[in-house]
Amino acid sequence: MKNLSLHVCAIVCALPALCACGTVQVRVPVMKPAEINMAPYASVAIGGMTGNANGPLSAGLEESLVASQRFSVVDRTHMDKVLSELQLSSTDLADPAKAAKLGRVVTAGAMIFGDASETYREENSQDSAKDDKGNVTTIHKLHGELIERATFKVVDVSTGRLVIAKTYEERRDDTNRGYNKMPSPIDRASLEKQAREAVLARFMKAIVPHQEYMTASFQKDGDMPQLEGGIGWAERGDWKKAQDSFNQTVADSEKNLKLKPAQIAKGYWNLGLSYEYAGDYAKANDMINKAYTMSNDRDMLGELDNIKRLQDDAKRLAEQTSSTEAAGGK
Repeated sequence: MKNLSLHVCAIVCALPALCACGTVQVRVPVMKPAEINMAPYASVAIGGMTGNANGPLSAGLEESLVASQRFSVVDRTHMDKVLSELQLSSTDLADPAKAAKLGRVVTAGAMIFGDASETYREENSQDSAKDDKGNVTTIHKLHGELIERATFKVVDVSTGRLVIAKTYEERRDDTNRGYNKMPSPIDRASLEKQAREAVLARFMKAIVPHQEYMTASFQKDGDMPQLEGGIGWAERGDWKKAQDSFNQTVADSEKNLKLKPAQIAKGYWNLGLSYEYAGDYAKANDMINKAYTMSNDRDMLGELDNIKRLQDDAKRLAEQTSSTEAAGGK
């Protein structure tokens, strides 16, 4: 969620702790759906991965699939043996007849295969620097860059249908320096590990729901100190208590003739956010609309789009977390 600039306060404070009004940024964990619904596939297998980086990537992929706790993973050694006995390669699975042949002897509903390549290069350079006394220092530089590129394909074993095909590329680099001496070698293994993990993380997000963090901008006001209590509960992730606190704040503020509508709007805004991140999107919409009506702050309208995105994500998550039996799991 973008940071909203709700211009209710006339003074911008340099020290947030001394501000009578402003915003409090709260990081909120939210579950995001995978790009592809893999709920129908309770069991997956890793087929052949070609390319000069296939070994480490295949091993990392197997670990990631097991760690996700979303799939039963067929042992890679067993899968390689079965493919060899059937005289099949992973690319043969694009043929429905051959896919069905494999489907009769393995428990996996889907197979993941593809290509993983890695390129690495180093460059040497040097510079000279002279200090005030005329002493010259030679700076030797060694720069290493690694590129990891991987294509993943997921095939429905029973039909040969291509479920997903994704290509990812990650670059990692490092520079070592030596002063009047040659620099230390580049830790290529570390670069490989970083790039490989980044590629795998991106692919896993494509097939497994995952947690991300968003920023919620709660409003505070010196004339409405009760807002602080609700924000405190929001920071702890206790949305029910945050809602109770903000509801009470709104009720009290509506009776306070000294408060301006734009100030009261802050209570409705905070209440809307607390409903939004608790998953009550209808009430969130109502409260944000109420806040906008009272403040005429157009920045608030952008939050309605965010509510819609979260609502759509929640529907997709429900589909992806349904039981494999209900989805006709394989």
